[in-house]
Amino acid sequence: MAPHGFYNNPFVLFLCMLCLLTITACADSRWDSMRDKFSQKEPAEWLNHGGDLYNRRYASTETKISPETASKLRLKWEFYAGKDITATPAIFNGTLYFPSWNGYLYAVKASDGSLVWKQNLQKLTGLNATGFVNNVNWTVSRATPTIAGDMLIIGIYGPAVVIAVKQATGRLVWSTQLDSNPAGVVTMSGTFHMGSFYVGTSSLEEGLSIEQCCIFRGSLSKLDIKTGALLWQTFTLPDNHGERGEYAGAAIWGSSPSIDVRRNLVYVATGNLYSSPLSIRECQEQQNNQTVPTQPDQCIEPDNHSNSILAIDLDSGKIKWYRQLGGYDVWFLACNNLSTPNCPPGPNPDADFGEAPMMLSIYVNGTMRDTVTAVQKSGFAWALDRNNGSLVWATVSPIFT
Repeated sequence: MAPHGFYNNPFVLFLCMLCLLTITACADSRWDSMRDKFSQKEPAEWLNHGGDLYNRRYASTETKISPETASKLRLKWEFYAGKDITATPAIFNGTLYFPSWNGYLYAVKASDGSLVWKQNLQKLTGLNATGFVNNVNWTVSRATPTIAGDMLIIGIYGPAVVIAVKQATGRLVWSTQLDSNPAGVVTMSGTFHMGSFYVGTSSLEEGLSIEQCCIFRGSLSKLDIKTGALLWQTFTLPDNHGERGEYAGAAIWGSSPSIDVRRNLVYVATGNLYSSPLSIRECQEQQNNQTVPTQPDQCIEPDNHSNSILAIDLDSGKIKWYRQLGGYDVWFLACNNLSTPNCPPGPNPDADFGEAPMMLSIYVNGTMRDTVTAVQKSGFAWALDRNNGSLVWATVSPIFT
């Protein structure tokens, strides 16, 4: 599913940077020698939501903040942004970049919190809010900006547009629409690699109706960072030709894609279905009437990439392998409304992946395995082999969610 509508806190909120009074914390997220020349800069950089190509959110060389020093953390500075800041800031060359729910994109000095520049997204882009975000009637972003050369690239939370601005000034360089669905959004923070930008699309469509739903299909796009030109776009579901009652959903909406330079792959994970064809709904109803469900799930067709981890070729956009990990899962607003019969046959767990996979190399029975690892809203965590998507291990939280 796409993330639910954002809850606006009525109180004044601040971006608070906690730091030791005598220590400046460093998060060394430098990308290795195989990464872009633009990405090889000084320490204390955080280049997208995941921090690097691996999407680990791990500051590998941080040594100054520890359980022993945590009690000494004090407020160093605060920046008033008018409304909530829910995106992880990007950090580059001593500057923090982040959007706020007041509709602005900010650049702030990391040393003292002073403003470098700010841009009103609606004025900057000429885009009007879609009106589908609860209590928000202005153009906003909720994604972490991505550092790409001398630019920032960031998605808009409706319409489904990605923009690039100059890091130094916030001046608009280009704007590219990734999906024409009226409820389309870009909530994912993208990943920059070798002159290209990779990002997924999502939608608020599933939360707008208790009638028949929907037509949006999730996708991953590759853009040229110089021009914003769309180089390829890979959809997660078969074409529904704009017809309701067919496949819809399987959004790509969380964290940032991980990129495997060695295998020339980008890894993403997807959300639940918003709708499915009649034949699939009938299949599921038949399954529900059986004492023992079939394994594997006969209602999952090969081109249904909902609740899945996908490995996609960086050059062609072709799916190299995939693993469907959620079974039949159709959810939209009607499934929360007991007064309507429109929720399709269950189960309807809404168990999408809210994050892209992390790239981890781990020892399994004494052998080093290259894996991608991700956790679902169901509480299940999965580790898959990067070569073919085969299962390395799976586990579930003690309390099923």
